[in-house]
Amino acid sequence: MKLEQLVAGQIVTLEVMIGGSSFEIKTEVVGTNSGTGALVKPYVYNGTVVDFTNGSPKSMRFSLHCIDPNTGGRVVWKNVGVNLVNFKGVDYYAIDSSSFGTIAASSERREDSRVIVKTPGSASMEDGRRFSIEVLDVSDSGVSFIGNANRVTIGDVVEVNFADVAQDTDFSLAITARIVRAEVEREGILFAGKVLERDNKLLAYLCFKGMDAKANK
Repeated sequence: MKLEQLVAGQIVTLEVMIGGSSFEIKTEVVGTNSGTGALVKPYVYNGTVVDFTNGSPKSMRFSLHCIDPNTGGRVVWKNVGVNLVNFKGVDYYAIDSSSFGTIAASSERREDSRVIVKTPGSASMEDGRRFSIEVLDVSDSGVSFIGNANRVTIGDVVEVNFADVAQDTDFSLAITARIVRAEVEREGILFAGKVLERDNKLLAYLCFKGMDAKANK
C-alpha cells in the first residue's frame, strides 16, 4: 500500500516514539496530495493542538500505521515526517515519508513501552474500598503498582489515581485497569493491570514524561 492511497475518512494510528517510550494516537485522514503527503486530524489536549515539532526532542520519531483495506493486514510507514499546518483556519498534521508514495511495510503489534513513575497514589475498588499504593510505571495499555490489599484478586477492576508533573504541566490521573497479575514482594504486593480506558490526558502524560526522560539523560 502506498501513502497516497490513503483516503479521506480512513482511520490511521500515529505512533510517537521518544527514546524508549512510545504511544499511539488514533486519528482520521482528511486527504492526500503529492505536496504535503497525508493530512490527518491533529492531537488535541486541553483544547490546544499539540505541535510535536515545537520544542520536542530531536530524537522524537514517528510511524504511521493503518489497516490495508485490500488485504486486511496492518501496515506501517516508518520514520515519517510530521508537521503542523493550517489550512483555511484549521490545523492538521501533514505526514510524509522520505519519498512520497513509499510502500508501507508489514507491521506487527509491538510490546508497549512504559514510562517510569514511582510516585505515591491510591487505588479504588468497585465496591468502594480504597488503599494506598506506589505507582511504578504506566503505558497506554498497562499500569503496575505496589500495595498491601490482600483481597484484590486477578480479574478485579481498580481505578489507579496519582498526580505527577511532566514538562512543567500538572497531571492528576485516574486510570481504570483490570488486574492481570499479583505477586508478593518484600515491599508488598505487586499488581499489574491492563488499562481499560485510555484518554487524551493519559496519552499527553506519556508523551510529556517521555520528553522529560530524554531531556534528563
